[in-house]
Amino acid sequence: MATTEAKKCRRHGCKKTFVEIENSETSCRHHSGKPMFHDTKKGWTCCNQVAYDWDEFEQLAPCSIGRHTDIDPMKLHDNQDAYFKSQTVATAQRAIDRQGQPIVVKSIDDYNKQEETKKKEQEEREAAAQKQLFVTKTGNYRCVNKGCTKEFPPEDLGKDGVCHHHAGNPIFHDLKKYWDCCKRETYDWDDFLMLETCRVGPHQPKYV
Repeated sequence: MATTEAKKCRRHGCKKTFVEIENSETSCRHHSGKPMFHDTKKGWTCCNQVAYDWDEFEQLAPCSIGRHTDIDPMKLHDNQDAYFKSQTVATAQRAIDRQGQPIVVKSIDDYNKQEETKKKEQEEREAAAQKQLFVTKTGNYRCVNKGCTKEFPPEDLGKDGVCHHHAGNPIFHDLKKYWDCCKRETYDWDDFLMLETCRVGPHQPKYV
């Protein structure tokens, strides 16, 4: 039964608000396929449009017409299996294979998460590149891991299993002192400093 409740269409390339009572077979212009990201290229498996910029990708003209739906298009089963086994997708696959690269089909959310991770990693690399390793008077580096803070030789940089440290943070509550990663409680400061570490891994060098 058609209703007058406002819904948001979830088809790719549409995302418009609609009411079911006004919904028809020609109401929605959308992309019937899946988003495809290959190297810097962005496009859809349903049409031959390609963009390199994210804003341009979002503006690619829809290639299909149908009814609005508030169901996730990735979960729709209206001939999706047949489509993705069709000659259209097979041709696209062969074109990518000729370049020596497999086709990568992802959801928009997965792509956004990947791009966010790449951006964060890039920012961390740039931040590290702007700083220099702190070198002690003896020519060693100093570890900044909690519970370690020891000097270590340059050849141990990046070596696993050389640093014994705490992965968590120190907690001071009333008279209690402990680490939230292992929760062995002490009341004396000297005892707290002597608490056995609970993690083993590589040293993290100090930067200045």
